[in-house]
Amino acid sequence: MNIKKEELVKILGLGEDATDEDILTAIKAGAQAVEELATERTKAEAAEAEKAQAETEKDEAKAELANERAARCDLLLDQAIAEGRISVAGRPAWAKRLKDDFAAGSVALANERPPKTASAVAQTPGKQTKVDLVALANERMAKHPGMTYPAAFAAVMKEHPEVK
Repeated sequence: MNIKKEELVKILGLGEDATDEDILTAIKAGAQAVEELATERTKAEAAEAEKAQAETEKDEAKAELANERAARCDLLLDQAIAEGRISVAGRPAWAKRLKDDFAAGSVALANERPPKTASAVAQTPGKQTKVDLVALANERMAKHPGMTYPAAFAAVMKEHPEVK
């Protein structure tokens, strides 16, 4: 294929007075630009692949975080139910509250206290609400032979003035 010098000068964007050396220099510069463009395209493709990998890792991390958060919420709710701080019927409302704002919801759940009921107060360990004076008087008579019942009962009454 024969290309005329004038056409080549026009294609390369050189002036009409361009020498063969100018044409060769322009062709070499064009070839070098093509190589640089190919290198930049390869770098851009590698950067896109890295970006896609980072997006995938980010999505996986978000999913793992959501799973861990859900498991933690379940544990907090199970513990609160076991301790009697919330009822089983109240679990869905607390689960929604934890899902919406975990930090505030977990603090509120930790501060939730079990309701005070009459049976819970009466069954408090270490507190005896009813003293059996007759049984105590009988015990005293058994420990002290010869003591009469009225004397034993009077002694027990002095020990427990809160019972009348």
